[in-house]
Amino acid sequence: MNTSQLECFVQVAQSLSFRRAAENLHLSQPTVSKQISSLEAELGGTLFVRTTRQVMLTALGEGFMRDAQEILRLAYAAQERARRQATGDDLVIAYSDSNELMRLEPVLDRLRRERDGFHVMLRQGPRDTNLALLSREQVDVVTGFETQTLAAGGIGFTALATHGLSCVVRKDSPLASLDELGPEDVAGLPQVLCLPPGIRRRGSVASEDLAASSAAPVTHCSTSSEAYCLVDSGFGYALIPSIYTMPDPFHVVIAWRGHSKATYGLYHRTGSHDGIVPRFAQIAQEVFAKPEYARPLSETWRP
Repeated sequence: MNTSQLECFVQVAQSLSFRRAAENLHLSQPTVSKQISSLEAELGGTLFVRTTRQVMLTALGEGFMRDAQEILRLAYAAQERARRQATGDDLVIAYSDSNELMRLEPVLDRLRRERDGFHVMLRQGPRDTNLALLSREQVDVVTGFETQTLAAGGIGFTALATHGLSCVVRKDSPLASLDELGPEDVAGLPQVLCLPPGIRRRGSVASEDLAASSAAPVTHCSTSSEAYCLVDSGFGYALIPSIYTMPDPFHVVIAWRGHSKATYGLYHRTGSHDGIVPRFAQIAQEVFAKPEYARPLSETWRP
């Protein structure tokens, strides 16, 4: 039995799909099937019932699921402890959007000044992937927007700020001279959407924040860097979380008259009330409570 087999089993068990498990693991579907078959041979029983329409866990599979998750958690935690001992990292932070880094700078600066020899590692990736790393103890903190569903227990969330959306346009856009925009002002114009899960999954954006015209082309992206790139490429105005906007001389950030909001903060494992992670969260709350952090950094920037 090895971690590759267990990873394939857990992914299939969670998605009940060999195809989706293969996509999540960046493997071919035959490779996933082969790993499951070899694991079943070692265990001496069938883990899944497979038909042309669905995949279901057997009683053996259901009973083995918790053990498999715990074995993986211990294996990855041991791997991470050894890596940190070798590299000297004190804090590993996973983030999704590069524009989050400007928000973290003063927090990390204060922590560095407090602790001699402090080392930090930053890892970028999709939020759900980062949360999986957190549940396996491979990272200490995940930054991002709050969601109602978490894949694993034992994970807490510290709220830092609640923001809505902002509209980003090129400096030469006809919209650039406006101080505020709403859906009625951009009806029929091409849109670039970079929406946090907390807003997207509630479904409120479609009814309150997007232009009603179905004729308007929409381009979806997952990071603010992609949104800015698409705006520069002429794909339209962009709606992105206000907390991701940044001042620069080439764009104008306009207040958006929408009602959808999402809470941004820190995911971390619960149960520890001392150490570097609680201190990091405490400093972050103090920094984000400052007036200049209570609003988007680009709010007063108009080149």
